[in-house]
Amino acid sequence: MATAEGIDGGNGVLLRPAVAGDAVRWLELLHDPDHRRYASPAFVEVPADVDALAERLAGSAAAWSESAPGTLVVVAPETPEVFLGDIGWRWSTGERLAAADLGYGVHPDARGRGLARRALVALTRWLLAPDGRGLARVQLDHSTENPASCRVALAAGFEREGIRRGYLPLRDPDGSVRRHDVCLHGTVTPPP
Repeated sequence: MATAEGIDGGNGVLLRPAVAGDAVRWLELLHDPDHRRYASPAFVEVPADVDALAERLAGSAAAWSESAPGTLVVVAPETPEVFLGDIGWRWSTGERLAAADLGYGVHPDARGRGLARRALVALTRWLLAPDGRGLARVQLDHSTENPASCRVALAAGFEREGIRRGYLPLRDPDGSVRRHDVCLHGTVTPPP
């Protein structure tokens, strides 16, 4: 259920706009080596410090207030002040097609609890619901070298639709940039 405060997934996650108190843990996620390797395309500038996150923090609240594409923070309903991860959406090819691309990340100390799957289910339900955004399609892709993200997508009800060869430029651990094949997942049906 969506409210002015965010989306209550009814499944142990709450998605809400970011606040200043999220900055330190959000920065830790953005600088986590696994997150940087698989979730941050090489052309995306990773904020260097908490001050550099100010625009993202403000953008999260503004996007939510307008039901516009943006990033939300993943928290547990019983501890809504503790940042556990982020999940965001953007127009796939423009608003007119009513299709969204999703991306997510889980703080290293919150991994292994099914948070990404539950957050993905909650956001997807809202995006596809007639009383939410009412979109026609939701999709995501991930490096074929990231099997954990594939398991999350499948567990959240996304079908595997194919491979995009050489699609995403990602940084390898040595700092070099290499184009990864990505696995495309999509759904047109809200998850149960």
